[in-house]
Amino acid sequence: MKLGLNTIKVNGYKNRSIRFLEFHLKRITVMAVIIMITLSVPALSQDRNTKTVTRQSKRTSQKPTAPVVDHHLHLYSPAAVGLSTPPLLPEIKLPEELAHFVRERTRRWNDQNALAELYTEDALYFRGGTAGWARGRSTVAGYVRWTISDTPYYIKPVSYNLDQSSARVAGYFVEADGTDQHFGSFLFSLIKASDGVWRSAAESYIYQGALSFDKPYTAKQLIAKLDEAGIRRGVVMSNAYYFDAVRPEPVPNAYQKLRAENDWTADQVAQFPDRLVAFCSFNPLKDYALEELNRCITSRRFKGLKMNFNAAQLDFQDSDQVAKVRRVMEVANKNRLPMIIHVRSKPTYGRGDAEVFLRQLVAAAPGVPIQIAHLWGGESFSSSALAFYADAVAAKDPLTKNLYFDISGAWQYGKPEEMQEIVRRIRQIGLQRILYGSDAVPAEAWEAFRKKVPLMNVEFQIIANNVAPYLKAK
Repeated sequence: MKLGLNTIKVNGYKNRSIRFLEFHLKRITVMAVIIMITLSVPALSQDRNTKTVTRQSKRTSQKPTAPVVDHHLHLYSPAAVGLSTPPLLPEIKLPEELAHFVRERTRRWNDQNALAELYTEDALYFRGGTAGWARGRSTVAGYVRWTISDTPYYIKPVSYNLDQSSARVAGYFVEADGTDQHFGSFLFSLIKASDGVWRSAAESYIYQGALSFDKPYTAKQLIAKLDEAGIRRGVVMSNAYYFDAVRPEPVPNAYQKLRAENDWTADQVAQFPDRLVAFCSFNPLKDYALEELNRCITSRRFKGLKMNFNAAQLDFQDSDQVAKVRRVMEVANKNRLPMIIHVRSKPTYGRGDAEVFLRQLVAAAPGVPIQIAHLWGGESFSSSALAFYADAVAAKDPLTKNLYFDISGAWQYGKPEEMQEIVRRIRQIGLQRILYGSDAVPAEAWEAFRKKVPLMNVEFQIIANNVAPYLKAK
């Protein structure tokens, strides 16, 4: 509100009494403004971050622009595809009564109410990891709508069995955009009701990733996807850790293949030096871990190091294993190599593991940025791990000085009822530490993030504009 007095003229001159009144009214106005400001200072100092975001949101109600950087990306070499994906099973033709169910399931993919009609009253849906089963027609339909895909897909059956009142159908979920990308596997257990209609009684679903694992994915293809999303730069993590991951049958000559995968990733990224950077990877528990780290450092082709503790099956309670990882992180720190770490190593991952990670491992690399992948560390939502990290940041624990969190997959791994807590922890951590990452098709992931995580537009925009310190010019 504009305060002031209009000048009043009488016979071309200011009337003295009016000038006297004007002078004193101006003094009173100035004093009032000073008092108002003085009284408002304490209130303005409370919840500064929240109030700032609220003020900004009033000015920024429009749709947020695309992220500047995607901080979590992968390429897939022919060798990685061959290792990670068994040959796809051929599509089969279903009997018409099951084919009808599959057609309806496909047609209703994004309509929760319509989907609910395809389930039994006490239907079950396996949510994965330690989350267990969800029960109930409407609840299951909500999870199906929420978790499988935000874009149209079709169902590719590869196996079935059928008797008079029950059936099972197994197969793949495939993108319906013409790319034929297989992004998940499913098993439907069906029951024929008394009205003769087949309905799903139980479903389980394994998410492979939004990018297809059944064919190579190159830097040129990634750049096209980034352009489609309007994203300028990308952080590409080598899949070399696939080759020395813990698996029932170890990969022969794993170290040689791992080296080749790191080099392939560096070669790909080098084609777009102003757009992409590469992070090398390996299992930090292997005897050759320091050798490969030093090789990556001396090559000067990698911006940082990616570690996946799930692939390595790190036991946070095993002091010898923790010491091995600590030595790797000490060398990375000495050579100013930032790290991106998939922290979760077991289904039971929680506060105790997060505390070991921060107090013993992050502590070994105080001088470089460390990016926790998937916000809390990976896979199914860990409330206790995320709470520990958020509390440590909020308490200004010195060990969190260079700690950052990429958001990749939070909308996929987190369930609808967990989103409010996820948002609360994001705000507690502080938006400036949250980095956008997709670990998927960039444009689709950005859309899913904005649709499923209940942040304000201005908060999405802040995250979209964040750039990790290791990408900023020095």
